[in-house]
This record gives sequence, structure tokens and C-alpha cells, in this order.
Amino acid sequence: MGTSERREREAQQRRQAILAAAREVFWERGFQGATIPEIARSAELATGTLYLYFPSKEALYLELLIEGYELLLARLTVAAARASVMVDAFFDFAREHPQYFEIIFLVLQKERARWEERFEPAQVERLLAAEAACQRVVAEALQHLAPSRSTSRQATVDAVWAMLAGVVFYFRNKADFPEVARAARNLLLEATSHDER
Repeated sequence: MGTSERREREAQQRRQAILAAAREVFWERGFQGATIPEIARSAELATGTLYLYFPSKEALYLELLIEGYELLLARLTVAAARASVMVDAFFDFAREHPQYFEIIFLVLQKERARWEERFEPAQVERLLAAEAACQRVVAEALQHLAPSRSTSRQATVDAVWAMLAGVVFYFRNKADFPEVARAARNLLLEATSHDER
């Protein structure tokens, strides 16, 4: 292995170590409570070294958002052949990755109006592309959904997306979450042109 390849590998390892430290700090303290010096300490780096990899706290946080979308996309893509399995995959993602779910569907949506202020244009573009990729998979899985004549396909997908997220937010910490999730799934499937249950 040449010197440049070794340096590139080391840089990637350091970048992953920073992201791992950021995950811990952001999950524990939230975006507002986390600081770059604290993340650098957790990654066992000097603050200046961290800034060589991520120019701001927002840039670091955005990488975690995109990472969360990639996890969700992988889960949805595997399940996309059937709407019922896709809905289950969405709920499974929420249960297995609650922190990612929180930042994607709650924190991010609250901050949406300020994306241009907080993130670089290239970062916003990546974030929108990650979000659109997830929604495309949902749209394909729900292609047989029969929207009313007054509702566009995108509005239908947005409504389903919001409904699934809402079920998780209101019921995820309650004992009857599995029952409510099944009910939501069945309601959605009843709106399809074929029965997948």
C-alpha cells in the first residue's frame, strides 16, 4: 500500500471515529447541548483537527442526518416489493434506530425553514436527495394506492409518510404501540387496490 492510500485510509478511519463520537454526544445532549470541543474530546482529537474534517457543528450533524436516511433507505428498499412489508420496515426502523428517527422526522422538520441558513448549499442538496430517495421508494411501494381525484400522487405519498411518522411519535413509548402500528398498517392497506395483508 502506497503512502497516499494509507493516508486516505487513515483519514477515512478518523472521519468515522469523529462521526461515532458525534453520534454519542448528539444522542446524549441533543443538537443545542452538543459542542465541537466535546465531540473532539470524545473522538480523542484536538478541536482544530476535527475542523479539518467538518467545518461546523451543523455540517457534522448533517452527516448524521444523511446517515440516518441511508439506513432508512436500505430498510425501505429491501421491503419495497410490497406495501405491507414497507410499512413494517418503517416501524422497525423507528424502533431499532430511535435517535436517527428523531432527528430525521422531528428535529429536521422543525429546522426545515432554516436549512439554507444552517447548511451549505451542497449539503442541502445531499439532504434533499436522501429524503427524496426514501420517498421514491415509498411512492413505488404504494403505486397501487388509489388517491382521490383531487389528490396528487405526491400529496398521497406525503400524507402516508406523515401518518407513519405520526404513529411512531404518538405511540412509540406506549404499551399499545404494536397494536396501533398494526391498525395504521391495515388502514393504509385498505386504501390500496389489492389486499397484501
